[in-house]
Amino acid sequence: MASQSGIPVKVHLETQIQQDGQLEKHVFDEDGQVVKMGESLYLRYLEHGGEQATAVRFKLAADGQIQLTRGTEEDETQLRLYFKQGEDLGSIYQTKYGNMPVLTTTTHLLSMVKEQPVSGEITVHYQLAINNQAVGDYKLRLIFTA
Repeated sequence: MASQSGIPVKVHLETQIQQDGQLEKHVFDEDGQVVKMGESLYLRYLEHGGEQATAVRFKLAADGQIQLTRGTEEDETQLRLYFKQGEDLGSIYQTKYGNMPVLTTTTHLLSMVKEQPVSGEITVHYQLAINNQAVGDYKLRLIFTA
């Protein structure tokens, strides 16, 4: 499996957001890297949408938990979300206006990874709350292949 330098992969991401009765869908196809560090697998890529690219990182932990980070510590905004089937997990949304508490409630989680050739699929359905206010229902499906 990948060392610190990583294995190049193609990333396909589909998202669906249900907010205030509105449905929004997005599709991204990007180049990324898979890196194995310890017991965890990291998938990282730049998401190109709008005016700037956003650094995205998925961490697949050995215990089944998935962490999604959008942005870096140097960016004005950084969002880190944690997913584990049937659990409510908190985090912080770092914005230029200050930090806000975030809560994800994972209703569906599926993660499959193959080592030869490196490939995988992650499906997450979750509800998101920011500052104790429900934001919406989210679905993401990510497929990566070497």
